[in-house]
Amino acid sequence: MRRIVSGLCLLAVVLAGCARPGTSPQDTPSSTPAQWSTHAATVTAVTSGPGVTAVTVHVAALTGPDGCSRNVRVARTEEENETVFVSVTEESMLSSVHGACPGSTPVTVTVTSPVPFGTRVVTVNQQPWALRGGVYQRCDAELGCNPPGDHCDATWTRAAVRGLDVSRHSQGSVESCDADWLVMTVPDDPAACGAEVRPGCEVNTAVRRYFLRAADAGWSLVARTKAAGCAAIRTADPSFPQARCADLPAPGRFVTSAPPLPSDAPPGG
Repeated sequence: MRRIVSGLCLLAVVLAGCARPGTSPQDTPSSTPAQWSTHAATVTAVTSGPGVTAVTVHVAALTGPDGCSRNVRVARTEEENETVFVSVTEESMLSSVHGACPGSTPVTVTVTSPVPFGTRVVTVNQQPWALRGGVYQRCDAELGCNPPGDHCDATWTRAAVRGLDVSRHSQGSVESCDADWLVMTVPDDPAACGAEVRPGCEVNTAVRRYFLRAADAGWSLVARTKAAGCAAIRTADPSFPQARCADLPAPGRFVTSAPPLPSDAPPGG
């Protein structure tokens, strides 16, 4: 009987594969061993020291089953134009598997320099950190490490647009700006036909007026409207100077188009 069962299993291997009890052929583990791969570590903070020629980089290393993380290290450092560029990596066999490493644990690595760090910017994994009051703070993606003091500067107004519910391709047109208020018009999606308008495509999108108040972190939205005049902002904040909105026209729409394809153009443009 044992010989017959072995023969049947051999036949099953030929037809569909003979799997272990409790598994199907599709569930049979791959014979290829998992490989460790290197990726950029998740940086949570940068602190000064130990000593004036070092900084400490704090990392959230992956945790979970074996294979989540090993060898968190400083892979590369370069110093240029008052900036120290640092690459911090970790190795994992499971980082590409969604949910395989659900937790993290704090790990620190030390970055050293031949000279004191002083006030130099430390850019770790392409994210700059600057020293402010003796503490390293992550620089703003829009404003950089040293934003201008004038909040009407284009650096601040561009950052204000990035915080609005508009396309990432939208650009604002400043109508008025002072220490307290910013008024600008911004189209909803000027790139609805692509960053470069496709031949024969027309963009016709709403333009809204935004009223923003000065805040510690830049500009804070108070009201938006597609209408002319003061109704939207004066309803939201009666302290807004009426003289600055009484003559404002309706923002209208943003319309642009590309010429159609020539009649002898090949298929696909």
